[in-house]
Amino acid sequence: MDCSRDGISGSTPEPTADSAVPGDTEEARAILEQRCAERLLDDETLRADLTDDEFAPAQDWALARLHARVAALPAPDATGEHALEALVDALRRVLRTLNDVVGRRFDLSAEEFRAGLDALGAELAPTIYDDAETAMTARQRLRARAEALTARKDEDDGAALMAALIATLDEPAPPAEEERCHAG
Repeated sequence: MDCSRDGISGSTPEPTADSAVPGDTEEARAILEQRCAERLLDDETLRADLTDDEFAPAQDWALARLHARVAALPAPDATGEHALEALVDALRRVLRTLNDVVGRRFDLSAEEFRAGLDALGAELAPTIYDDAETAMTARQRLRARAEALTARKDEDDGAALMAALIATLDEPAPPAEEERCHAG
C-alpha cells in the first residue's frame, strides 16, 4: 500500500515514486513525501477538537518526523513506501490521541486526562522514533511529566499545553558523558 489518500485516486493517475524519471531520486522522494503528508493534513479527524494554534505544534512535529524519514530512505522504492505507510499510520494514531486529550481537556477530569496521556504513551511506537529505545525514552519522559501536564490541562492556552506535550515527545537526548567532557 502506498501513501496515497487511503488508496483512492481520481480519474488522472497521480505521479508515484515509481513513475518518476529513473535516477531522479529527489523528485521521487518529494512525490512520496507529499502523498504521505496529505494523509496527515487532509484528515480533519486528526484535529477536529483543536484550534489551528493548538494543532500547529503537533502538525509540525509529525511533518518533521515524516520529512526526516523520507530523507533517510536509501531509495524511494516499494520497501521505503511500506516503511512510510507504517510511519504515517503511527503518526495518525498519535495525532488522533493528541486531539482527544488536548482538544477535549475541559471535558475530561484529571484522571481521564491522565489516562489520555497514558494512551498517548502507548501510541509512541518505535516506527516513529526509528528504534525501540528512543520510543521507550519518550514514553518514560511522558510518564514522568504526566502530573505536571495534567495540572496544566485547564489552562486557557491549549497551544502552550500542546507545545509542552510535543516537547516532551521529542526532547533531544542529552549528550553522552564523553561528549560533555570534550565540549567543556
